[in-house]
Amino acid sequence: MTRNSILRTVKSSRPLRQAGRSLAAQWHRVTDRPVADIRARRIAAVPLTFASLVLLTFFHVAALHHAGARLVWLVGGIRADVPLALVAARLPLSMFVPAPDLPFLLALLQVAVVFALAERVLGAGHTAAVALLTTLAATLAVRVLSHLGPGHPLGLPTDEALALDTGPSAAVVGLLICVAWKCRSPVLLTGTVAAMVLEVAVVPNIASRGHLVGITAALVYAAATRSRLAATA
Repeated sequence: MTRNSILRTVKSSRPLRQAGRSLAAQWHRVTDRPVADIRARRIAAVPLTFASLVLLTFFHVAALHHAGARLVWLVGGIRADVPLALVAARLPLSMFVPAPDLPFLLALLQVAVVFALAERVLGAGHTAAVALLTTLAATLAVRVLSHLGPGHPLGLPTDEALALDTGPSAAVVGLLICVAWKCRSPVLLTGTVAAMVLEVAVVPNIASRGHLVGITAALVYAAATRSRLAATA
């Protein structure tokens, strides 16, 4: 190999090395301190996440039995035909009620990883606020889309309009957006958005559309509270 070809190879590899360093730096910004905190303090570092995992497990087990399933519906069941007053009352617990298209173990993994990461990066207060806001936004959007009806380009089919609108996925997506914002990780932010847009294109159901609405709500929250987010530990 000639000297010129070696120089060209070195120059062409520089963008790849720079991209690799940028990815590594973003990875460390997002994960290093949360992981260290959790290793040092265990459950005490993420009490909100631990409580969420307990609720997820409780509702999953309860829903396996007839009487328990009735209880789960009464305290956290949400559909487009449920009155808004009941939606407001059930909303906080609806995040932990089993979702139709989300297996229990996957829901458990999402909450364990993303809620814990958010709780250490954003703080418990912001984590709870983002989870509730994104879930509320997704729930209200589904109601609007269901009322548009199957004849409208944005409307939901009849069977989708009456499907359960529960589970933690909208909150998980919103928390990922806010963690990416706080940690200055454009790769995590754009990757999350791209994945959800692809999901809507492939599976245009209640969950996928709710995820996009959750992203929007999370971005609004991050922009509106950027100074307070920047001050969190």
